[in-house]
Amino acid sequence: MQSNDVRFSCVGCGICCKGRLIPLTLAEAQQWLTRGHDVAVIVEAFDESNWPCSSEEFAHARGRSVSVRCGGSRINVIAVFAGKALKQCPNLRTDNLCGIYEERPLVCRIYPMEINPFIPLRQDNKVCPPQAWESNDILCTDGRANPALEALINQSRQADKSDASSKVAICAQLGLNVTSWKDNALAVYFPHRTKLLEAIDSAKGDSEDYPDFEWQVRVDDPSLGERLAMANLAMAVNDSTDYIFHTL
Repeated sequence: MQSNDVRFSCVGCGICCKGRLIPLTLAEAQQWLTRGHDVAVIVEAFDESNWPCSSEEFAHARGRSVSVRCGGSRINVIAVFAGKALKQCPNLRTDNLCGIYEERPLVCRIYPMEINPFIPLRQDNKVCPPQAWESNDILCTDGRANPALEALINQSRQADKSDASSKVAICAQLGLNVTSWKDNALAVYFPHRTKLLEAIDSAKGDSEDYPDFEWQVRVDDPSLGERLAMANLAMAVNDSTDYIFHTL
């Protein structure tokens, strides 16, 4: 049986470096901030009783989350730190090449492969031009990345797990306590660069350092909000200028 090879080679168009937030490990976020660039904090929450997907997907999400207090119950919170590149990456040169190529984040090294094991690689979901997919370089075979890429993907997934508690503790330190609900929306914060860097520098790596910190959930879907309120979760008031609420 012939294998299903996906071939890809970067053509240096720079389009993947524009109009996005770039997920970073905690160490990468620290480097990004030290360079003088801004980092967004994206938070989402879930619990097992309202989980709509498979048990394998739940295990994956739980591994990169932290259990926190919310009203009279507990939820799992995932915090993602992401480099701000909403116009374009601040490290992108005028020739559309990377200005920190040797120190570029893991997610940039992995692209266009997916880090989430439950999201298949699809050319039509990528912004790269057609000629990038006409290369002789094999990116993946039967959905599995080549060995070098697979090692980077595993490194990224491990960082997601090992950084999880520190990132949620940093949120608590900064008072970022409203989360969206997974697969419904994203709550996106843009904390002051200096304050976030100080919080990262002083992070103890344990969200239990903030036992009295209580989270709230925001949803704009009335039926989902009613269901979560019945689960005794603390629901946030919808109007706030502290974060951007991006409905999915």
